[in-house]
Amino acid sequence: MPDPVIGILRYALQMERSGQEFFREKAERFKDPTTRTLFLHLADIEEEHYRLIESELKKYQDGPSGYEAGEEVLRRDESGFFAQRETSEALETTLNESDVPDLTVLRMAYLIERDFKEFYEEAMDDVENPQVKLLLGRLSRWESGHEALFKKEYQRLKKEYLSLPWGG
Repeated sequence: MPDPVIGILRYALQMERSGQEFFREKAERFKDPTTRTLFLHLADIEEEHYRLIESELKKYQDGPSGYEAGEEVLRRDESGFFAQRETSEALETTLNESDVPDLTVLRMAYLIERDFKEFYEEAMDDVENPQVKLLLGRLSRWESGHEALFKKEYQRLKKEYLSLPWGG
C-alpha cells in the first residue's frame, strides 16, 4: 500500500509551486511598486515553503519510521510579516487606488491560501506520524496567516466596491 505521506507532500509541492506562480504573475498587474513587491515577496515565501517541503519529503523517504521534522519547521515564524502594519497598509493603499480586476485578484489570492490551509489541516487526519502532523500543522498555520491578510482586505474592498454609486 502506498504511503499517504509521500502523496500528500508531493501534492503540497505542486500547490506551493502554483501559489508561487500565481503571485509572480499577478505582481505584474499592480501599478504600485510596494504592492508589486508584496506579491513578489509572497511568491518568495511560497518558494521557501516548496524548498522546505521538498527537503522534508526527502528526509521522510530516507527513513519514514525515524522521520523528525527539521529545525526550520520548528523555528520558522511567518507571523511577523503578515502582522506588519506597512504590509496591510501597502495592500490597502493599492487596492483603494485600483479597480474591480484587483478585487478579483485579491479574492483569488484569498481562496488559494484558504485551500492550502484546508489541505494541510485535512492531511493531518490522514497521517499517523506525529512529526508529519507537526509539519502539516505548521504549514497550515503559515497559510492561515496569508489567508487572514487577504480575507480581511478582500472583505473590506468588496464592501467599498459594492457601496460605489453606479452609472456615474
